[in-house]
Amino acid sequence: MRIAIISTPFIRVPPSGYGGTELFCYELAEGLSARGHEVTLYATGDSVVSGRRRALYPTACWPPALEDEANHAAWAISEIAREDGLDVLQLSSPVGILFTRSVRVPVVHTIHHARCDERSRIYARFPEIMYVAISERQRSLEIDLPRSCVIHHGVSPSRYPPSLGDEGYLAHIGRFAPEKGTHTAVDVAEAAGLPIKLAGRAHPQDHAYYAEEVVPRLRRGGGLELGEVDHDRKISLLRGARGLLCPLEWEEPFGLIAIEAMLCGTPVLGFARGSFPEIVDEGVTGFLAEPGDVERLIAAARGLAHFDRAACARRARERFSAAAMVAKYEALYRTVTALPDGSRRRAA
Repeated sequence: MRIAIISTPFIRVPPSGYGGTELFCYELAEGLSARGHEVTLYATGDSVVSGRRRALYPTACWPPALEDEANHAAWAISEIAREDGLDVLQLSSPVGILFTRSVRVPVVHTIHHARCDERSRIYARFPEIMYVAISERQRSLEIDLPRSCVIHHGVSPSRYPPSLGDEGYLAHIGRFAPEKGTHTAVDVAEAAGLPIKLAGRAHPQDHAYYAEEVVPRLRRGGGLELGEVDHDRKISLLRGARGLLCPLEWEEPFGLIAIEAMLCGTPVLGFARGSFPEIVDEGVTGFLAEPGDVERLIAAARGLAHFDRAACARRARERFSAAAMVAKYEALYRTVTALPDGSRRRAA
C-alpha cells in the first residue's frame, strides 16, 4: 500500500526527548516501511526516517501553536490531495481533519489526547473517518464514534534492552505537571526510603506548580532532577531504576513511558486510572493502587527488591512491540480500503 502519515510540526521524528505522538509516527512509519509499504511521512525537516519525508517547516516549531499545526496540516493535505495512487491517509491531528474534504482516500485518525469538547465536535462532523483510540478507557470517555477501534501503542523492543538488576532508586519521567503526579512521586519515594531521579520539564502552564509543589520537595533531599533526557539517557535511567512512579491524577489515554519502562524490566507503580488497568499486568509488569491510595504505592515501592524483572520484560515484549502495533494498523488499512462507499471521501 501507499500510505501517507502526518506527524506534527512541533517535534522532530523520532523525538530526541519528549514527544509521544512523534514517537508513534516514527514507529508506525518504520514498521510499515519494513513490511514493504510505500510510506511518506509529513514531519519537520530535521526528521529522519527510512521512507520518504516531506516537510514545510525545516525545524520544530516550539512551543506548540494552533496556527503552526493548522498550517502544517493544510499544506500536507493539499500535497496529498494531488497525489495519485495513494491508499490511506493516517492522521494524528484533530485540526488536520478539517482539511480532509478534498482527499479521496480513506482517512484514519489516531486520537492521542483526552477528550475535550472542541475536538469531539470535529469528530462528530466527520463520521466517515475511522478513529483509533489508544486505550479502551479513552474510547469509553469519547463521544460515540460510528467507526472506531482500539490499538495500543507499541515500540521497538530492540531499543529497550532489559536490565535484570537495578541501582536502588525510583524514577519519574515526563512532564512535571499536577496531572502527572510529580509531587506525589517525590512523596512516595521519600516515604519508601528510596532516592528518586526525575527527568523531564515543566511546560509553561505548569511553571508555578513546579516552583510551588516540586522544588520544595526536592530541597528536602533524596531527589535528583536531571532535566529532559534523550533516548539513550532515558534508557539508562529506566534500566537502573527499581520502579517507575506514575501516580497519575487524570485519565491518561495511554502512557508510552510506562511500556518503555516495562520493556526494560522496570515495574510501573501508579494509580488505577486511565489506560493503566489495561496496560499494567498486576504483579508482573507493575502494581496499581486505587486513585489517591498513596500508602499502597509506598508499600509497593518498598517491596520491589526481589521483583522479577525478566518476567516483566517478557510480558511487555508480548504485548507492546512495534511489530504488534503495526500489524494491527496494517489490517485496519486493508479493512478501510475494502469498504464500499464509506471509505471514500465526500466531495469538497
